[in-house]
Amino acid sequence: MVDESFRRGITDEFVGQLTHGILLPLLERVRNDDTLSLEIRNGYVTIYYRGGKLLALHGQAKDTKFATVFDERYFGAEAAYHLERPTAPNKVIGCRADSVAWVKAFAEYKQAMDIRFSLHPKIEREYQQAVVRDNNRHATGEFSDYVIVDVEYSQSAAAVPGQKTGYRFDMVGLRWPAKGKTRASGLVTPVIMEMKAGDAAIASSRLSADPDDLSPGLVKHVLDFERFLTPEPGETISKPYGLLCRELQNMFETKQRLKLPSLPKNMGALKITGVSERPEALFVLANHHPRSRILAQEVAKLEGLSRERADYGVATVQFAGYALFADEVVPLDDFIAQQSLVHDIAGSATKRLVDAAAD
Repeated sequence: MVDESFRRGITDEFVGQLTHGILLPLLERVRNDDTLSLEIRNGYVTIYYRGGKLLALHGQAKDTKFATVFDERYFGAEAAYHLERPTAPNKVIGCRADSVAWVKAFAEYKQAMDIRFSLHPKIEREYQQAVVRDNNRHATGEFSDYVIVDVEYSQSAAAVPGQKTGYRFDMVGLRWPAKGKTRASGLVTPVIMEMKAGDAAIASSRLSADPDDLSPGLVKHVLDFERFLTPEPGETISKPYGLLCRELQNMFETKQRLKLPSLPKNMGALKITGVSERPEALFVLANHHPRSRILAQEVAKLEGLSRERADYGVATVQFAGYALFADEVVPLDDFIAQQSLVHDIAGSATKRLVDAAAD
């Protein structure tokens, strides 16, 4: 039993206010500013900038008014250096003029976020938004095989009564190959993605005596993926995964209705006709130091872990960037073998250098 009231989505009235109502100035700004990304939540939307929450809009009075939320910590003592706190627009948007006031305030609010992020970087979240931009917008978005439907995805712990849930994933989306008959057929594969920026984020270290209490490295994510995807006895898919599939389709269709540029233009009229029961779990690794041993050590721990519930892979890129192509995704087993080989070669080379120095 899944409580659908915890599903990500907004009402038709909310959509109408965005497309032709009092929120239209905000939607138009998002459509014409590729530093912004609008994401759908449970009954509200959030506009992201550099991976941070620029503005959240919560419906009130049957979605005729909207409460706004901006994280005032961006105007903290450090972040406000050489900045004056602007006069805040109305906290409740009740007319189109209120939305226009928020649009005008974005420049000052974005500047505060810029300074805050320079002092307290959120690099991984910023890279997530870069992945969305490269796969969903501009020229690369028309050719990549993946579309990101949501960032910072989470399910309520109450969504599946009696079952552990509340998992969080960096990005979720669809593998929908640009070539062949798959795209025209409307058959899609859900994808769960984890972004790792730098080697420090790769390792899963023990946080307490509890064996499941690990920092969010690759091992931790594989364990969470498998738990999330393991069905109850007698079921073919898990309830949390089934909910994710429905949410992906709902959010995709809502973004189509909003005509958001965070969906490729060539997907504007496509329909999802079928969803794979087996998802893909994809690691996107950024800024790995090739001489670091952390990745090889963490990958070696994955060999003994069960990976039955998804097709696991590691994303590589064509030269530089974050556009994802199916042919460039390395199956995790192959990636493990590659890292083991690289580690062995590096170890042998180091030994030869030491031996030569000794001679």
